[in-house]
Amino acid sequence: MNSPRISYIVWKKYQRRAEVMAWYLDAHIEFIPHLFSNKYLRPLDYLLKLLTTVKHIIKYQPDLLIFQAPPVFAAIPALLMRVPYIIDAHNVAIQGFWSKVPMTKYFMDRAMAVIVHNSEILQNAQQLFPNSYVMSILDPLKIISRPEKRRLQNQILVICSFASDEPIDVIIETISQLEKYNFIITADINKLKLKQRQRLYKLKNVLLTGFLATEKYHSFLCSSLAVLVLTTRDSTQPSGACEALSSNTQLIVSDTSLTRKLFGEWAIFVNNSVESIVEAIKSLQMLELNLENYRNIWNSSIEESMINLKLYASSNIKK
Repeated sequence: MNSPRISYIVWKKYQRRAEVMAWYLDAHIEFIPHLFSNKYLRPLDYLLKLLTTVKHIIKYQPDLLIFQAPPVFAAIPALLMRVPYIIDAHNVAIQGFWSKVPMTKYFMDRAMAVIVHNSEILQNAQQLFPNSYVMSILDPLKIISRPEKRRLQNQILVICSFASDEPIDVIIETISQLEKYNFIITADINKLKLKQRQRLYKLKNVLLTGFLATEKYHSFLCSSLAVLVLTTRDSTQPSGACEALSSNTQLIVSDTSLTRKLFGEWAIFVNNSVESIVEAIKSLQMLELNLENYRNIWNSSIEESMINLKLYASSNIKK
């Protein structure tokens, strides 16, 4: 049987996991960004995304669609047009708000497969969706290299999205206590509460870039002394930590059982307190990491998982 035509649909401006997974699967990827920042216009935004997804299906005639979730109702066009689909479920689709959204189980049950991001969240997903075929695939890695970029002794890249599982006040207070360091944040500051925005705007040692093109973002990544990635949620595989691994960048990350399993031999772990993070940053030295061996081991499992996914999809698609 010939390899299936696969499309990967992401209702965001950009997501590196999706980009690299599409590369591994030889899939056509389409990012569908928000058109409206106002949350009250989000229903209209979703409606337009649904229409864009329908147009994509008509144009590319895929044998299989992969959707990033949330939102899970991105699968509606596939169901209506009878195209088999797989849901690549981020943790927030399984933990918290999105797992309780009406119809979530309906869409999950009708998916050819549900992909989760690590072995810990796999057990949660299997319990929530016992009728679904659930498999775990870590974020695939591709080397991020900018040889012309020299690392700056005092530059820290804070990789976050100002999501509900990120200790925002701790991040702000940490920055305020480390005036000799420059911090770069690419998340959308409009997601923050007014008082948090005001505090950040007053700090002279933070650069708020907003969303960046991939090349510019990688430039900051490869010129930073370290990246800071924090989460308060268990079983979360931080994408920013994978980007540190991909770029040989020192990593300061929240201490959880999962981050210990994934990054335990080379990362610096903190307990999400200001004191712990400040101490970790002050302890940094200018190092030239070579994480190639860790990437090779990581990607070996990814390649096997991708082969299994393609074989499973090919055998279940009705020609």
